[in-house]
Amino acid sequence: MNLFDKKGKKTEKKVKLDAKVFKTTVNEDLISLAVHVYLQNQRQANAHTKDRSDVRGGGKKPWRQKGTGRARHGSSRSPIWTGGGVTFGPTNERNYKKKLNKKAVKESIRSVLSKKNQAGEIIVMEDFKPEKTKGVEKILENLKLEGKTSFVQVEEEGLHKAATNIQDVKVIRVGELNIYNIVNSKNLVILESALNEISKRWGEAKNKKITK
Repeated sequence: MNLFDKKGKKTEKKVKLDAKVFKTTVNEDLISLAVHVYLQNQRQANAHTKDRSDVRGGGKKPWRQKGTGRARHGSSRSPIWTGGGVTFGPTNERNYKKKLNKKAVKESIRSVLSKKNQAGEIIVMEDFKPEKTKGVEKILENLKLEGKTSFVQVEEEGLHKAATNIQDVKVIRVGELNIYNIVNSKNLVILESALNEISKRWGEAKNKKITK
């Protein structure tokens, strides 16, 4: 793959991508499942209704049991009364969490990175530390990228601060890379030093000390 310099221009140098990460078989079903699990795990059970035991009041029996000609009632907070509790309403105790085993998570990352590589949506750049936003904007202009773009780096450095105010541009550390932010980005611009870390996590390279 071609290597781009710090200004976003193509150089004569080439970089070798880990075949296990960027050139593997694409499993569309697994990618879809991994995205679904990720989104479910971000979901919070905020909606909550009170049942009859949670509603304030209703301790006194509305009227006596017999002799009134009306139906018997034990509490004015019954679900059939106005101001009463809610039956079968949403509760904040609901758990939306889902699990996907580690092997499947790794394979989904490999699949989506391979898919992006096949589509020509991955660019590898030399490491750089821009001091101003204009520098990042100039790089994007030189690369001729359209749509959401994510820069992938090893650690947060000047790039993160310089790109904060640019619309549709994110800076992600390798340790933060997940199935959703890859799918949600049209283009991935990977800094050269990050390639080795990606290979350690999901490819051929082996290293117990993984960047978080």
